[in-house]
This record gives sequence, structure tokens and C-alpha cells, in this order.
Amino acid sequence: YMRQDASVECGTDEHKPITNLAIGFIVVWPIGSLVLYMSLLAACYKPLKKKTRTALTRATRFLHREYVLTYYWWEALEL
Repeated sequence: YMRQDASVECGTDEHKPITNLAIGFIVVWPIGSLVLYMSLLAACYKPLKKKTRTALTRATRFLHREYVLTYYWWEALEL
């Protein structure tokens, strides 16, 4: 799937878009994962408060199971 492409040389015009893409992902990844975690936890807040188990609360349990309800968002903040 991921093969080394030795035909692209560093510093060439063909290399610049690849470098820009890599820089873009390096910037987007930390922000994107934080936004994803926070949106998932926000969607889980009401079921967690009512102590009802939904498919979403079960799927995201790894994010909030170690915390009391008041601090269920702490995993995202810890990132």
C-alpha cells in the first residue's frame, strides 16, 4: 500500500505539494482530534447525566469511564 517513491527528489517542484500536505496534516491532526473528542463528549453529556446507556456512550466509554460526571470532559482537555 505505501511504497517508497524514489522518483520524487527533495527540493523539487514535485516535492513541494507533498511537503505542504504533510505540514497541513501535522497542523490539522492535533486540532481535529481535540474537536472530535469534544464533540463526541458533548453528544454524550445528556445520556451520561441521565445515566442511560446509548450506543454512543458505550462506544465512547474509553473517553469518560475513569471520570465522575462533573469531569467527563477531562480526557479531551488532557490532550
